[in-house]
Amino acid sequence: MGVFSTRSFWLPLLVATLVAAFFGAVLARRGRVLDRMARREASLQARVRELERENERLRAQRDALLSSPEAVERAAREEFGYTAPGEIVTEFAPPPPPRTRTQRAPTQVEAWGRVFAWRGFPFALPAAVFVLSAVLLTVWNLVCRGADTG
Repeated sequence: MGVFSTRSFWLPLLVATLVAAFFGAVLARRGRVLDRMARREASLQARVRELERENERLRAQRDALLSSPEAVERAAREEFGYTAPGEIVTEFAPPPPPRTRTQRAPTQVEAWGRVFAWRGFPFALPAAVFVLSAVLLTVWNLVCRGADTG
């Protein structure tokens, strides 16, 4: 006779599967939160870099306006539409800006981040535990049955 009856065989298998399903759901939720936070961090870092470039451009413009009368004249003409006496101004539409591809900033991912990055892992966990438990419990039952007869 085997170690497990039909009822005692399926009970540990069911418990292990339910526990794995619970942890799989927790891992899936944490993975979605981690993905959302990583995307937000990357977009914020890109925004910071953009603002730093804008600050550098504005600092250079400020320095030029403080040190050069030609820069002041150019700013008065371009930004405020001033002209010198007798000048005629002709304006043209600016060309469209070139299209650039944005690159996602690489993010550092810790060990759990790699686990969460496996998209199907949290959902495959209960199935894997179920199959592994069924195989192990069946083998254990067969080994114990063989030990009883031999």
